[in-house]
Amino acid sequence: MSYLTFINTPETRTLVRLATMVITALSAGANPVDRPTVGAIRWDAWSGGEVTREVERTLSPVRYHHRLPWFAELDADDKAHIDGSAPGVMEQEINYAAAAGLDYWAFLLYPKGSEMSEGLEQYLASPDRGEIKFCLILHNSIGLEEDVWALEQARFVRLLQEPGYVTVAGGRPLVYAFGNTFDEQFPVSRFNDLRAALKKAGMDPYFVYMGWKPVDDFAKKSSLGFDAVSAYAYASDVPTFHELAELVEQDYWQAATAHQTPLVPFVTTGWDKMPRKDNPVFWEDLSSSYHHQDVFPSMATPCEIESTLRSALDLVRSYPGLNPANTVIVYAWNEYDEGGWLAPTWTPSGEPDMERLEAVRRVLNPAGAPLE
Repeated sequence: MSYLTFINTPETRTLVRLATMVITALSAGANPVDRPTVGAIRWDAWSGGEVTREVERTLSPVRYHHRLPWFAELDADDKAHIDGSAPGVMEQEINYAAAAGLDYWAFLLYPKGSEMSEGLEQYLASPDRGEIKFCLILHNSIGLEEDVWALEQARFVRLLQEPGYVTVAGGRPLVYAFGNTFDEQFPVSRFNDLRAALKKAGMDPYFVYMGWKPVDDFAKKSSLGFDAVSAYAYASDVPTFHELAELVEQDYWQAATAHQTPLVPFVTTGWDKMPRKDNPVFWEDLSSSYHHQDVFPSMATPCEIESTLRSALDLVRSYPGLNPANTVIVYAWNEYDEGGWLAPTWTPSGEPDMERLEAVRRVLNPAGAPLE
């Protein structure tokens, strides 16, 4: 019996849910939530369709197999097959995240019906969703045609009213906005319409702009209604993860604190787009800088991930006035072929590699049982 088949049995899923409830309860008693909350970005390219076929191709070379999702399978030719929509996969992902102590997932928002929205829809439909909260990252839906945007705006308002949506700073829904979509020409009128619709529904979200230069970003975007700044990822050609993490601290954390800029610290777990350089994907231009990059940061060790996460939490505690949301965002839960992930990965033995997530558990849920 394969590992995936085993976890999909009703008996196993029941035991997993009960174990997680016990672990969570014990952890809450031994370690009350006196730390900032921690979320992880979800980029759900793994649930079928054209995008999944692309990432199957980027990660099929043997040298990248260690970066495959834990639920991937290999055929006789070592070609990867990925289906995150299989029954039980979302439930196991929820269990993994909750046991590690993650507080929420931040889903990149794509239009309803898009293959890239499948992960969010699976989460919302899961009977286990209460084990981890969620929030949204405004992405390409805000730039769609007018008739589609009208439907998406209404959907966005409804999603913020869903049970388990993360609230911060006195009950305000937490919303991130991915700056890559907005840097050239920010859709001010649509954003204003969205804020008006949310206000009409009785909500005042805490908006966080995910840009590239925190001080400049806040100076430009705060007047539009953004409460703080953060980032999605950090691209670099430094040779080690240690240097990458240092750059994040210097260019984001220290720059923001030095200028008293409201900040939700983002934590990097890596950056290595070599799989996409070897096998280009259709949604990225061949002129992108990484196609001309020969050196990427080394893969983060679990201890390095643990260290940088602890540093981010310490930063929030040291500057509480700059982070009323009292939260941290991690890149990422599942950006496997781009270089940042916490979720378990595939191994030849069939047992998922849990080392990265176990590093997170040591920080966020030290009273919990080690992940296996």
